Amino acid sequence: MKILDTITQHYMEKNLKKEYGASALIKRGPNGTLFMPSNAPAVPNWKIEGKSDFDKFIKRYGLTATDNSGKQLAYTMASRGTEQASKDVTMIAPIYKDKFGRKWTVIQEEARPIDIARRGQEARILAFPAGIIGDEDVFQNESAMESAVRELSEETGLKAKKIIPLNPNGEIRTTPGLTDEATHYYKAVIEKLKPSTKALTDGGVTRGWHFVPVKRLPEWLKTLSKAGKIPNGQTLTAIALLALNKGKIKI
Repeated sequence: MKILDTITQHYMEKNLKKEYGASALIKRGPNGTLFMPSNAPAVPNWKIEGKSDFDKFIKRYGLTATDNSGKQLAYTMASRGTEQASKDVTMIAPIYKDKFGRKWTVIQEEARPIDIARRGQEARILAFPAGIIGDEDVFQNESAMESAVRELSEETGLKAKKIIPLNPNGEIRTTPGLTDEATHYYKAVIEKLKPSTKALTDGGVTRGWHFVPVKRLPEWLKTLSKAGKIPNGQTLTAIALLALNKGKIKI
């Protein structure tokens, strides 16, 4: 596996430099991966300054219930549902096959405000492209799949040749005890592996893109997690669905 990692890593590096130019900054990473930094400026020093009741995409509800003894219980739930957007989000995993037949994916490395505020200036999140369905007026009537394609293009500049649902039976609830949000998962088959170098800011700052052999995702995630670069839960779910679908298991 290490020999194959080295060979495919070398040719993928050549491929990327052919796309971006010989002077492109491409760094070799663990497990045969590559990393291309974005052109983002310094990460802001975000701080938690207080509680927020709701914003454009979040509503907070107080819930009450009565247990078997007659005791009143109070809960708080967050809802994605607003006039501007649905309760659901989409996540899309881009997949590229090189000339050796090895499948690669692209994962963003992001600096997110809440993680910087909680874990420090170097905190990073690893994630596939994702977003809220219908998060702007012009997109209010889009389907989950249309949203996934749009988010892939907006966040990475990648174009999908084919879109495949990873969970054909429907969406998956994110955190049922806290929110009514649900996620729809897709795989995008892409022919050209050239994400945009623009550092898009959408609730955070894109620090760069990791090019990872799909078979090496578990080992790679473990290595980066030890370095403080942590995948979000939706990304781990997408990776699990990729593995399940490859084994012809549907959930």
